[in-house]
Amino acid sequence: MDNLKNIFVIDDDKSIRWVLEKALTKKGFNVFCYKTSEDMINALEEVVPNVIISDVRMPGLSGIDLLDKIKREYPSIPIIIMTAFSDMETTVDSLKKGAYDFVTKPFDINEVTALIDKAHKNSFNNNFSEKIEPSKNVSKIIGTSESMQTIYKSIGKIAQTDIEVLILGETGTGKELIAKAIHDNSARKDKPFIAINTGAIPTELLESELFGHEKGSFTGAYNQRIGRFEQASDGTLFLDEIGDMPLDVQTRLLRVLQEGEFFRVGGSKSIKVKTRIITATHKNLKSLVNKEIFREDLLHRINAVKIELPNLKNRKSDIINLAEHFMRYYSQEYKSSLKVLNDDVKKVFLKYDWPGNIRELQNVCKYLSVMSVNSDVVVADLPRELVNEGIDSNININWEEVFESWILSEFNKDSKDISKNIDSIYESILIKSALTLSEGNKTEAARILGWGRNTISNKMKSIEK
Repeated sequence: MDNLKNIFVIDDDKSIRWVLEKALTKKGFNVFCYKTSEDMINALEEVVPNVIISDVRMPGLSGIDLLDKIKREYPSIPIIIMTAFSDMETTVDSLKKGAYDFVTKPFDINEVTALIDKAHKNSFNNNFSEKIEPSKNVSKIIGTSESMQTIYKSIGKIAQTDIEVLILGETGTGKELIAKAIHDNSARKDKPFIAINTGAIPTELLESELFGHEKGSFTGAYNQRIGRFEQASDGTLFLDEIGDMPLDVQTRLLRVLQEGEFFRVGGSKSIKVKTRIITATHKNLKSLVNKEIFREDLLHRINAVKIELPNLKNRKSDIINLAEHFMRYYSQEYKSSLKVLNDDVKKVFLKYDWPGNIRELQNVCKYLSVMSVNSDVVVADLPRELVNEGIDSNININWEEVFESWILSEFNKDSKDISKNIDSIYESILIKSALTLSEGNKTEAARILGWGRNTISNKMKSIEK
């Protein structure tokens, strides 16, 4: 038996253990399978593995706790964590504690065996960084899609360094949340995290906002001001929409990144800082460089590591989880009963493209939490633009539910003469629909409705009034 090819598999699911054992044995590994973490720990007295692959949720000691324990005693053993219940906190926590990689079930067995083989080959020269304790206040990021799993892994690795990060993504994709998650899981987590939208501040004020100013340095500078760089010293400064930053401010930013020091506006004393910079933009910075409105050397400086956030329409599997999270959040925020999305509403949500991304979804959920009359949210409760674009011919809309919802909504608005208003709206819809079907022919429209021609003409005059 080759003592340098020992693989430990820990999972309480017998089928997972069986599949991995068969596949790895074919690759020439010595495979040892265990149902619990405690069983594996006992086995360490006899055999030391070269690679460990462990589930997260198991009876007794969890996979994360096992990872923590093994890393203290055997820091050079690569440990791969696998789970069917993937979220950002679990992924980041495992990577921070020294996991070699993170695998989401169900997995491709060929990809997993290749990953184990790679971990085995690297197991003799890996140097693991010092363990960082997990943050107790992890930013709330929802999503289990493949694209989000990649981002979670990036956060786990990036958080252990002070490397510059550039976050790319359209408006509303959650760039600040990602920046905050990196900060919250870093050694700087107890220091300030300050976010500033450089595109939202007038050019003449941006320099003072970032670097501060001395009293009397310009008209209106009645007092000394400490800038955001100083406020975030030893912490993290998040510069959103960096693509909108003026060239002269870009030059000053580049100097701070290169030298770790700057002067306040109107000041003569050099200020040294140890601020970590994370930047973000929805623009193509290379295109801005070509147009000579963004410094190429600054782009290279801030682009050491790049995280690209997907649009919400490209992570469909996360939409309902996000929506339900927001509905729960706003029911607590507004101290109202929890509103539940019915199946037809979920179909609309999944079909809609969400051009405003997560921010738009959040605003829709806020609207529904306040405006929906019943505990069940129906299609009639949705904003009109969402229904027009997100409606699907396969959705069976119960017009009686829609009608009932409308009546209750009118009643809650203290509307008077609801019956009279209904009659007017009802007849107007009938006539418009019949004229559409008859291509404007009143006689044919009257026939469709079972009315006389004079009747439809009189009703049309009444509606026009």
